[in-house]
Amino acid sequence: MADAKLNLIQKLAKIRAISDVVTKDKKGYNYSYADITNILANITAGMKKHGVSLIPSIVPNSTKVEQNVVVNTKFDKTGKSYDSTTTEMLVTADMVFKWVNDDDPDDFIEVPWFVTGSQGDPSQAFGSGLTYCTRYFLCSYFQIAQADSDADAYRSKQKAAEESEDKAIAAGIISQFDTILKQFLADNPDKTDEVKKFIAKFAKNANYLAIKDPSLAAKLLNDFNKTYIKGE
Repeated sequence: MADAKLNLIQKLAKIRAISDVVTKDKKGYNYSYADITNILANITAGMKKHGVSLIPSIVPNSTKVEQNVVVNTKFDKTGKSYDSTTTEMLVTADMVFKWVNDDDPDDFIEVPWFVTGSQGDPSQAFGSGLTYCTRYFLCSYFQIAQADSDADAYRSKQKAAEESEDKAIAAGIISQFDTILKQFLADNPDKTDEVKKFIAKFAKNANYLAIKDPSLAAKLLNDFNKTYIKGE
Protein backbone atom coordinates (compact mmCIF):
# COMPACT_ATOMS: atom_id res chain seq x y z
CA MET A 1 0.00 0.00 0.00
CA ALA A 2 1.25 3.49 -0.90
CA ASP A 3 2.39 5.68 2.00
CA ALA A 4 0.61 3.47 4.52
CA LYS A 5 2.10 5.40 7.43
CA LEU A 6 0.87 8.77 6.22
CA ASN A 7 -2.54 10.15 7.10
CA LEU A 8 -4.77 11.83 4.52
CA ILE A 9 -3.61 15.37 5.30
CA GLN A 10 0.01 14.34 4.83
CA LYS A 11 -0.76 12.59 1.55
CA LEU A 12 -2.64 15.61 0.21
CA ALA A 13 0.33 17.77 1.15
CA LYS A 14 2.58 15.55 -0.97
CA ILE A 15 0.17 15.82 -3.88
CA ARG A 16 0.08 19.60 -3.51
CA ALA A 17 3.88 19.70 -3.62
CA ILE A 18 3.98 18.18 -7.11
CA SER A 19 0.69 19.46 -8.54
CA ASP A 20 2.04 22.82 -9.73
CA VAL A 21 5.37 21.56 -11.09
CA VAL A 22 4.27 21.99 -14.69
CA THR A 23 6.06 23.67 -17.58
CA LYS A 24 4.36 26.89 -18.62
CA ASP A 25 4.06 25.90 -22.26
CA LYS A 26 1.03 27.96 -23.28
CA LYS A 27 1.04 31.62 -24.13
CA GLY A 28 -1.71 34.19 -24.25
CA TYR A 29 -2.36 37.81 -23.37
CA ASN A 30 1.40 38.48 -23.12
CA TYR A 31 2.14 35.88 -20.46
CA SER A 32 2.87 32.17 -20.21
CA TYR A 33 0.83 29.69 -18.25
CA ALA A 34 0.56 25.96 -17.64
CA ASP A 35 -2.03 23.92 -19.52
CA ILE A 36 -4.80 22.88 -17.11
CA THR A 37 -4.67 19.35 -18.59
CA ASN A 38 -1.05 18.98 -17.49
CA ILE A 39 -1.86 20.29 -14.03
CA LEU A 40 -4.70 17.80 -13.60
CA ALA A 41 -2.49 14.98 -14.90
CA ASN A 42 0.00 15.72 -12.12
CA ILE A 43 -2.75 15.75 -9.50
CA THR A 44 -4.23 12.42 -10.60
CA ALA A 45 -0.75 10.87 -10.83
CA GLY A 46 -0.08 12.04 -7.28
CA MET A 47 -3.37 10.58 -6.09
CA LYS A 48 -2.47 7.21 -7.60
CA LYS A 49 1.06 7.26 -6.20
CA HIS A 50 0.06 8.18 -2.65
CA GLY A 51 -3.16 6.20 -2.44
CA VAL A 52 -5.83 8.91 -2.36
CA SER A 53 -9.29 8.82 -3.93
CA LEU A 54 -11.65 11.68 -4.72
CA ILE A 55 -15.37 10.94 -4.67
CA PRO A 56 -17.68 13.66 -6.02
CA SER A 57 -21.40 13.49 -5.27
CA ILE A 58 -24.50 15.57 -5.88
CA VAL A 59 -26.49 16.46 -2.76
CA PRO A 60 -29.89 14.75 -3.14
CA ASN A 61 -32.80 17.03 -4.13
CA SER A 62 -30.48 20.01 -4.69
CA THR A 63 -30.45 19.95 -8.50
CA LYS A 64 -32.36 22.73 -10.26
CA VAL A 65 -32.98 23.23 -13.97
CA GLU A 66 -34.21 26.65 -15.07
CA GLN A 67 -34.83 28.18 -18.45
CA ASN A 68 -32.96 31.43 -18.98
CA VAL A 69 -34.39 33.64 -21.74
CA VAL A 70 -32.50 36.72 -22.93
CA VAL A 71 -33.97 39.17 -25.45
CA ASN A 72 -31.56 41.43 -27.34
CA THR A 73 -32.33 44.08 -29.91
CA LYS A 74 -30.65 43.37 -33.24
CA PHE A 75 -30.80 44.77 -36.75
CA ASP A 76 -31.27 43.23 -40.18
CA LYS A 77 -29.33 44.28 -43.26
CA THR A 78 -31.81 47.03 -44.01
CA GLY A 79 -31.29 48.60 -40.58
CA LYS A 80 -34.68 47.48 -39.24
CA SER A 81 -34.59 46.47 -35.58
CA TYR A 82 -36.00 43.23 -34.23
CA ASP A 83 -35.90 41.22 -31.01
CA SER A 84 -33.56 38.23 -30.91
CA THR A 85 -34.36 35.67 -28.23
CA THR A 86 -31.71 33.35 -26.84
CA THR A 87 -32.80 30.47 -24.64
CA GLU A 88 -30.38 28.57 -22.43
CA MET A 89 -30.84 26.03 -19.68
CA LEU A 90 -29.27 26.89 -16.33
CA VAL A 91 -28.45 23.85 -14.20
CA THR A 92 -27.30 24.18 -10.58
CA ALA A 93 -26.71 21.72 -7.75
CA ASP A 94 -24.94 21.39 -4.41
CA MET A 95 -21.98 19.03 -4.39
CA VAL A 96 -19.63 17.36 -1.95
CA PHE A 97 -16.08 16.35 -2.83
CA LYS A 98 -14.82 13.61 -0.55
CA TRP A 99 -11.09 12.91 -0.21
CA VAL A 100 -10.48 9.37 1.03
CA ASN A 101 -7.28 7.72 2.27
CA ASP A 102 -7.17 4.44 0.34
CA ASP A 103 -5.22 2.82 3.18
CA ASP A 104 -7.75 3.88 5.79
CA PRO A 105 -11.29 4.54 4.46
CA ASP A 106 -12.28 6.06 7.80
CA ASP A 107 -9.72 8.81 7.19
CA PHE A 108 -11.55 11.22 4.87
CA ILE A 109 -12.30 14.89 4.30
CA GLU A 110 -15.58 16.23 2.88
CA VAL A 111 -15.61 19.58 1.11
CA PRO A 112 -18.97 21.23 0.26
CA TRP A 113 -19.02 22.60 -3.30
CA PHE A 114 -21.39 23.89 -5.96
CA VAL A 115 -21.93 23.17 -9.65
CA THR A 116 -23.53 25.43 -12.23
CA GLY A 117 -23.67 25.32 -16.01
CA SER A 118 -25.57 27.10 -18.77
CA GLN A 119 -25.98 25.95 -22.38
CA GLY A 120 -28.73 25.31 -24.87
CA ASP A 121 -29.18 21.67 -23.83
CA PRO A 122 -29.62 20.81 -20.11
CA SER A 123 -27.43 17.70 -20.32
CA GLN A 124 -24.63 19.70 -21.95
CA ALA A 125 -25.05 22.45 -19.36
CA PHE A 126 -24.77 19.90 -16.56
CA GLY A 127 -21.81 18.13 -18.18
CA SER A 128 -19.79 21.26 -18.81
CA GLY A 129 -20.69 22.53 -15.35
CA LEU A 130 -19.39 19.32 -13.74
CA THR A 131 -16.18 19.46 -15.77
CA TYR A 132 -15.56 23.08 -14.88
CA CYS A 133 -16.38 22.79 -11.19
CA THR A 134 -14.19 19.68 -10.78
CA ARG A 135 -11.25 21.43 -12.40
CA TYR A 136 -11.90 24.56 -10.38
CA PHE A 137 -12.18 22.55 -7.17
CA LEU A 138 -8.84 20.81 -7.70
CA CYS A 139 -7.06 24.01 -8.68
CA SER A 140 -8.63 25.87 -5.76
CA TYR A 141 -7.91 23.11 -3.25
CA PHE A 142 -4.26 22.89 -4.26
CA GLN A 143 -4.04 26.67 -4.75
CA ILE A 144 -3.20 26.56 -8.46
CA ALA A 145 -4.24 29.33 -10.83
CA GLN A 146 -6.70 27.96 -13.38
CA ALA A 147 -5.85 28.82 -16.98
CA ASP A 148 -8.86 27.69 -18.97
CA SER A 149 -12.12 25.76 -18.81
CA ASP A 150 -14.87 24.25 -20.95
CA ALA A 151 -17.29 26.94 -19.83
CA ASP A 152 -14.87 29.75 -20.72
CA ALA A 153 -14.18 28.20 -24.13
CA TYR A 154 -17.92 27.90 -24.80
CA ARG A 155 -18.55 31.53 -23.87
CA SER A 156 -15.58 32.67 -25.95
CA LYS A 157 -16.83 30.84 -29.05
CA GLN A 158 -20.36 32.08 -28.45
CA LYS A 159 -19.16 35.69 -28.20
CA ALA A 160 -17.02 35.34 -31.33
CA ALA A 161 -20.00 34.00 -33.27
CA GLU A 162 -22.20 36.87 -32.12
CA GLU A 163 -19.56 39.45 -33.01
CA SER A 164 -19.11 37.90 -36.45
CA GLU A 165 -22.86 38.03 -37.05
CA ASP A 166 -23.02 41.67 -35.91
CA LYS A 167 -20.17 42.66 -38.22
CA ALA A 168 -21.86 40.98 -41.18
CA ILE A 169 -25.16 42.76 -40.47
CA ALA A 170 -23.40 46.10 -40.00
CA ALA A 171 -21.55 45.60 -43.28
CA GLY A 172 -24.87 45.01 -45.08
CA ILE A 173 -26.39 48.19 -43.65
CA ILE A 174 -23.29 50.25 -44.47
CA SER A 175 -23.30 48.88 -48.01
CA GLN A 176 -26.87 50.12 -48.43
CA PHE A 177 -25.92 53.47 -46.92
CA ASP A 178 -22.91 53.76 -49.21
CA THR A 179 -25.12 53.33 -52.30
CA ILE A 180 -27.63 55.94 -51.08
CA LEU A 181 -24.86 58.36 -50.08
CA LYS A 182 -23.04 58.20 -53.40
CA GLN A 183 -26.25 58.79 -55.34
CA PHE A 184 -27.18 61.70 -53.10
CA LEU A 185 -23.78 63.39 -53.51
CA ALA A 186 -23.87 62.83 -57.24
CA ASP A 187 -27.16 64.74 -57.30
CA ASN A 188 -26.09 67.29 -54.66
CA PRO A 189 -22.31 67.89 -54.94
CA ASP A 190 -22.64 71.18 -53.06
CA LYS A 191 -23.60 69.29 -49.88
CA THR A 192 -20.40 67.24 -49.66
CA ASP A 193 -18.90 69.13 -46.70
CA GLU A 194 -22.24 69.23 -44.87
CA VAL A 195 -22.76 65.53 -45.29
CA LYS A 196 -19.21 64.79 -44.15
CA LYS A 197 -19.84 66.68 -40.90
CA PHE A 198 -23.09 64.77 -40.48
CA ILE A 199 -21.38 61.38 -40.88
CA ALA A 200 -18.60 62.44 -38.50
CA LYS A 201 -21.18 62.33 -35.71
CA PHE A 202 -21.30 58.56 -36.20
CA ALA A 203 -17.76 57.67 -37.27
CA LYS A 204 -14.34 59.15 -36.62
CA ASN A 205 -13.18 61.26 -39.57
CA ALA A 206 -16.49 60.39 -41.25
CA ASN A 207 -15.10 56.93 -42.07
CA TYR A 208 -18.46 55.14 -42.05
CA LEU A 209 -16.93 52.02 -43.62
CA ALA A 210 -15.23 51.33 -40.28
CA ILE A 211 -18.54 50.99 -38.41
CA LYS A 212 -18.95 47.45 -37.04
CA ASP A 213 -21.87 48.00 -34.66
CA PRO A 214 -25.18 47.22 -36.41
CA SER A 215 -27.16 49.57 -34.14
CA LEU A 216 -24.84 52.47 -35.00
CA ALA A 217 -24.97 51.59 -38.70
CA ALA A 218 -28.77 51.45 -38.59
CA LYS A 219 -28.98 54.84 -36.86
CA LEU A 220 -26.68 56.40 -39.44
CA LEU A 221 -28.79 55.05 -42.29
CA ASN A 222 -32.12 56.03 -40.73
CA ASP A 223 -31.00 59.51 -39.66
CA PHE A 224 -29.47 60.20 -43.06
CA ASN A 225 -32.67 59.17 -44.80
CA LYS A 226 -34.76 61.38 -42.52
CA THR A 227 -32.43 64.36 -42.90
CA TYR A 228 -31.50 64.28 -46.57
CA ILE A 229 -33.60 61.79 -48.52
CA LYS A 230 -37.15 61.98 -47.22
CA GLY A 231 -36.72 65.68 -46.60
CA GLU A 232 -36.03 66.37 -50.24
